[in-house]
Amino acid sequence: MKEGRDRFITESMGQCWHDYDIDKPINTYSLEAYICKKCKGFILGNNDFTIEEDFQRLWQWAKGQKDMEDLIARFNEASFKDKEEGTTYRNKFADAVYDYLKARR
Repeated sequence: MKEGRDRFITESMGQCWHDYDIDKPINTYSLEAYICKKCKGFILGNNDFTIEEDFQRLWQWAKGQKDMEDLIARFNEASFKDKEEGTTYRNKFADAVYDYLKARR
């Protein structure tokens, strides 16, 4: 995971980059979760934009940003779900968003 990139994007989206103790999970029926020390939310972890579920939050957010229309147009949404290359395409998109956001600051 490109943690620095994903943290910067997450915070630019107005979301919390969670601070939690990985050694103190809350065990649920099927998984381990955590409580964020900052937002007090019940979480599974931080965003990893190569993972399809986390990526969907980034994609929807970016599509809602008027100034990112040109960036969005360079990518084919179907490619993000490709079984073999999806991770690569999601990574390329996240890198492009990161570069765009960094350039704006």
